Amino acid sequence: MKKWLEDRLGLSALFNFFMDEPVEGGAKWSYVFGSALIFVFMMQVVSGVMLATGYSASATDAWGSVYYIQHKTFSGWFIRGMHNIGSSAMIVLAVLHMGQTLIYGAYRKPRELNWVTGAFMLFIVFGFGLTGYLLPWDQKGFWATQVATSIMGLSPVIGEFLKEVVQGGNDYGNLTLTRFYSFHVFFLPAGLMSFMAIHIYLFRRHGVTPHWKPGEIELKKKTQPFWPDQIFKDVIVAVIVFISMVVLVWCRGGAELQSPADPSSNYLARPEWYFLFLFQLLKYFEGELEVVGAIILPSIIAVLIIALPFIDRAKSRYPLRRLPVMGSFGAVLAGVIFLTAMSVISDSGDERIMEQREKSEKMAHLAVELAEHGIPPQGGASVFQNDPLYSGEQVLRQHCLACHSFEGSGGNSAPDLTAYNTKPWLVGFFADPNAPKYYGKTNIDIMPEYDLEEEELSGLVDFLLAQAEQGKEVGSELKETGEILLEENGCYNCHTFDGIGGDTAPILDNFGSDEWLRGLIEDPGKKEYFGQLNAMPAFKDKLSTQEIDNLVFFLQNKRKKHN
Repeated sequence: MKKWLEDRLGLSALFNFFMDEPVEGGAKWSYVFGSALIFVFMMQVVSGVMLATGYSASATDAWGSVYYIQHKTFSGWFIRGMHNIGSSAMIVLAVLHMGQTLIYGAYRKPRELNWVTGAFMLFIVFGFGLTGYLLPWDQKGFWATQVATSIMGLSPVIGEFLKEVVQGGNDYGNLTLTRFYSFHVFFLPAGLMSFMAIHIYLFRRHGVTPHWKPGEIELKKKTQPFWPDQIFKDVIVAVIVFISMVVLVWCRGGAELQSPADPSSNYLARPEWYFLFLFQLLKYFEGELEVVGAIILPSIIAVLIIALPFIDRAKSRYPLRRLPVMGSFGAVLAGVIFLTAMSVISDSGDERIMEQREKSEKMAHLAVELAEHGIPPQGGASVFQNDPLYSGEQVLRQHCLACHSFEGSGGNSAPDLTAYNTKPWLVGFFADPNAPKYYGKTNIDIMPEYDLEEEELSGLVDFLLAQAEQGKEVGSELKETGEILLEENGCYNCHTFDGIGGDTAPILDNFGSDEWLRGLIEDPGKKEYFGQLNAMPAFKDKLSTQEIDNLVFFLQNKRKKHN
């Protein structure tokens, strides 16, 4: 069988072609980074293909498909975690590989193009990180990528054009995601593999750059074959890298998946760690100078990196005789590390960031729990419709706070909904119904103040709140006491209860119940509520039945917690 395959495929010759490479000066651990980088890239390709079988590049389906991969497919969390940590590993190894090349002077004649192709591959690796960040379509990736495209938009002359091309329009949406996905899985891999092929060809043509100390005769004496001497070291390092990645993924429980992207939220975006230096740099350039930190300085550094072989004219490869080059690149690396550290320190001392991280973690857990009940066809963000408490609060904040206030935010032209219809709220209401907190700034400021004894006031409030407990009969003693208090305090002049009373104020039957609240929200101008005195819009045609139900559930939940 072996001879049959050899006659037809020439495997031995192919093996010798790739492995029979002389390593001048002998195999060294400092040469392993390039091979380790190729190994990690191969793992990225394999894991990426596996992820692609379950991923849907659609703004409505992306988060749900990643959730399915992470929580429903066999070992999906592990594969996604390996792919996620692999992006960071590629950047670390690429920097180490270029650092070794820089120290050894392996960019000098005749290896200039080796360095240039390597520099372009480094930029493509960063491109992988940028484009892959958006694909889960979660909060962190969505907003962090917006920061990146905003920076792109600062480019002189063509900035806005580039931004629109990348985004697929003026706003983030389905076209943005599909374009990032196509770059991530087609264009960038094709570019990286093309440059990699050229890079390996040039490497084989010119050979390994030996240490700068040994002379030519000594180098020939120490020359060893790539197989098995150097490849042994490469394999050892590849195994170490692989085990390290596995341990990190296992400890982290895979890759992070935050709650679905919400364009209406005020999320404070932060990029992935390898872009933090650029984010921090922008803090020192404000207004018109922003383009300097965002575009000009990074572009100058990128050009200098590419042009290094043509700038360095030192006669020796000794690092100490190339101090301007070594010092410059050392300063750039130190600057990147410093800016990254400053960004991390700054965020760790920012209460808003820490609060958001805590909230984001809770929201992520909630989203995953709700996704267990199914993801609506409207997309990942609509998963919160499965939680009436969260959805109700969102309805309140989006549709009610233009007039009402709630927990310190919102308008002040309608009653405060904080602890609405709780016992303390009603006690304060009876004491001063025309206070700004209640109806003082509305047309419904005609209710008299009640100077009731504490026991009477408590009894009246208890009677009203008993109406809110649907399915429970009000005790006869409490009902009798409540009806007496209603009559003694002239409530029947305006309000109706049990078929008795006026019709110029809200009906008190089932007061504060789900049914009562739902009717009030749907049409507060009905005679059962505020009638002609009403200024609140009817929401029966503005909100869906589900949205109103969720709002009622939220208000009732808050009431029950306060009582």
